[in-house]
Amino acid sequence: MRRLAALTAVAVSLCLLTALAGCKTGTGARREGPAPLQTAVKAQASSAPSIAGDPAALAKLVKKDTQNVSQEVRQDLAPCAGDEYPVDTSSGDLTSGDGPDLIVNVATCGDGMGIASYVYRMIDGQYQNVFTDEQPPVYGTADNGKLQIIRQVYKSDDRVCCPTGQEALTYVWKGNRFVQVQRTYTDSGDALPAPTSEKKSNG
Repeated sequence: MRRLAALTAVAVSLCLLTALAGCKTGTGARREGPAPLQTAVKAQASSAPSIAGDPAALAKLVKKDTQNVSQEVRQDLAPCAGDEYPVDTSSGDLTSGDGPDLIVNVATCGDGMGIASYVYRMIDGQYQNVFTDEQPPVYGTADNGKLQIIRQVYKSDDRVCCPTGQEALTYVWKGNRFVQVQRTYTDSGDALPAPTSEKKSNG
C-alpha cells in the first residue's frame, strides 16, 4: 500500500503542475500514476482463444488467481464503466503448452497506466499462472515467441508526459519457467537502444 500511495501522491502533484499532459480520472479508476506505455505493441495471435477478447472473463481469471495475484490488484480490479474492465491481452506460443499462452495486462481506468502483467499457460484445459510482474508502470506482450516486459523509467523530477527512458526485458521459456535473456534500455534522448545480456529468472 505504501508503494501505491506514493505513486498516487506523485501522480496527483504532477497532474496539477502539468494539466496539458492529459492526466485525468474516470469512473471506476482505482489508481493513478505515470502515463500509459504508449510505445508498447500488442501482438495478437491469429489463433487467439475466445477469452482473449472478453475483458470480463480475463478479469475473472485474474481475480480468481489468489496464489499469484496480490490482494490489492484483485480488490481494485473493477469495471471502469458498465462492464468494461481495464484489462487487455496478447496471446502466442511462448511455453509450448496445450494452447496459446495469455499475457494479461491490468491498467488503471483514469490514465491507462499498466499496473500488472501476468502470463497464463494452458495445461489440461485450464490456464495456470507462470509469470507475475506487479511493478508499475508495466506492460507485457508476445514478441516472436518471447515474452517482453516493457516499463517506462521516471526520475523524481520527470513530468508525467516525459519519462527519462524505457526499459524492455526479454524472457524465454526454459524448463518450467521464464528466464530473462536480455535487458534493453532506451534513453529518451537516444536514437538507438543499448542492449545488455543478462541471465535472470522470474515467474
